Amino acid sequence: MGDHDSWYTLLMPEFWAKLEHGAAEALQRDWQFMMFKSTHFTLIHVAGALLAFVFAIFLALRYRASITDETQGVVPPRRFTLGAMTDRFVGAVYNLSVDVMGEADAKRYLPLTGTLALFIFLCNIQGLIPGLLPPTDTLKTNLGLALLVFVVYMVSGLLRNGMGFLGHFLGPKIGGFPWLFPLFLPIEIVSHLARPVSLSLRLTGNIVADHKVVGVVAFMVPLLVPLPFLLLGTVVAIVQTLVFTLLTIIYIGLAVEHHEEAH
Repeated sequence: MGDHDSWYTLLMPEFWAKLEHGAAEALQRDWQFMMFKSTHFTLIHVAGALLAFVFAIFLALRYRASITDETQGVVPPRRFTLGAMTDRFVGAVYNLSVDVMGEADAKRYLPLTGTLALFIFLCNIQGLIPGLLPPTDTLKTNLGLALLVFVVYMVSGLLRNGMGFLGHFLGPKIGGFPWLFPLFLPIEIVSHLARPVSLSLRLTGNIVADHKVVGVVAFMVPLLVPLPFLLLGTVVAIVQTLVFTLLTIIYIGLAVEHHEEAH
């Protein structure tokens, strides 16, 4: 398989070719500037993201079924089912959030942080399945997720603290006035804009590197030798999910805590 080949292109070549050709014509742009040159257009990452989305919904439904049975989720299941796995996964995200932002905000933002962690993990793990490509090995997917985080924590900071959140960009007040704002304002703006960039680039770089290493080793020696690299890839998928989720929790926690500092 090539870099842009997968089960989608091998099992449905004609349908997939027509789909990508139609999408490429509909999204064709006339401008080109610096790094925005013509590239190989593919929908494989979109298909992978949709697959992760569908499986995340399936896991959520299995978890919901596990807590609506006769035990009402009070008694742990005897078997390690998909519902129990989802409960442990999202529960770990919740416990991590409690340590950073407190119990109240952890519950408030768990639908975002839990879903984000589950989706990123399901995307990352696709790189270890032959014939699938991880949607997170492209900057487009990761930048979209990072921009979502950026918007959420900026809006959360404004809703929680009002103009006091923006006042944080001006630096400390001396005599009731932020005299150092010409220095602090550009620094704060750059630091906040760098957050989605660093989130997306970090995830992309690690997933691309891991996927390439596993692919090369599996191509050269397809039997037994790739197993340690597959285990390493699993660790990378988990760690990168943890890093992205933890930074998201930290950014939101810092934004909603500015209320106390602003006054």
